[in-house]
Amino acid sequence: MELVSIIIPTYKGSDKVAAAVESVLNQTYPNIEIIVVDDNGKGTEEQKKTEKAMQIFADNPKVKYIAHEVNKNGAAARNTGIRASKGEYLGFLDDDDLFLSEKTAKEVEKFRSLPDDYGLVYGSFIEHMTETYTRTVEADNADNFLFRFLCNEVIACSSTVMIRRKVLDTVVEWDETFRRHQDLEFFARVAHDYKVSCIKDVCIEKFKLDRNMPRGKAYEEYRMHYLNKMKPIIEEFSPEQQKYLYNIHYTEIGKCYMKEKNFGTALKWAGKTSNPIKTLFVYGRDALAYFKRNH
Repeated sequence: MELVSIIIPTYKGSDKVAAAVESVLNQTYPNIEIIVVDDNGKGTEEQKKTEKAMQIFADNPKVKYIAHEVNKNGAAARNTGIRASKGEYLGFLDDDDLFLSEKTAKEVEKFRSLPDDYGLVYGSFIEHMTETYTRTVEADNADNFLFRFLCNEVIACSSTVMIRRKVLDTVVEWDETFRRHQDLEFFARVAHDYKVSCIKDVCIEKFKLDRNMPRGKAYEEYRMHYLNKMKPIIEEFSPEQQKYLYNIHYTEIGKCYMKEKNFGTALKWAGKTSNPIKTLFVYGRDALAYFKRNH
């Protein structure tokens, strides 16, 4: 039975990380190792709290706890976990998410049914958007996965994904220049070089927390860094596809400014799209949906 390594990066998550670890220990698939990488920085109050929370697993041979000397970022924490892991398959779990019990078993079973040129498998998930609003995001295994993934039309968040270790032979590890969108960038590079499959089953619960949500200018900088890094892959698509893709991302940046009531900057980003009027309509539609969800 193949070993599966589950890597859990944690930062300011001392009150949640133990539940994430427990959800992996409760997997029906038995041959698992869990590597928790504490990215708070040794000696910080949050690192001390995280280390204390992890004490309940001190005698469990399946669980390894590693603390970074200083805060780096989520990509660096995942790379630390990868380097410390031994599994034939690698999974990733955010410290505020939870695996459902059959997640690992079903993804390993899927990999066993696929040829070796498949490098990534992902599943559906439940996302708790607010205290009162929950949605189910279904995995979509379209043939044009990479393009639709880059357009945010297919969502494969980091906690749903499993990869074959062998993809690391050709795909460089997580890009540590990223503070945000590092999962999108890494999975896009995997999908560029390998085929992707999915399981339709809901495999995780995801919790959308304010600590994970950049605002305004920061969101713009993170998104543009992602697009610039993806440019060599984006340029492989047709001019029309590229225009469509950039329209989607520019609209998302504008929507972020709209939420902050920074209407002038939101209008600027609408103007960067090929159809500003349509983009303004999207702003209004999404603002109304957001209001309904939160009132």
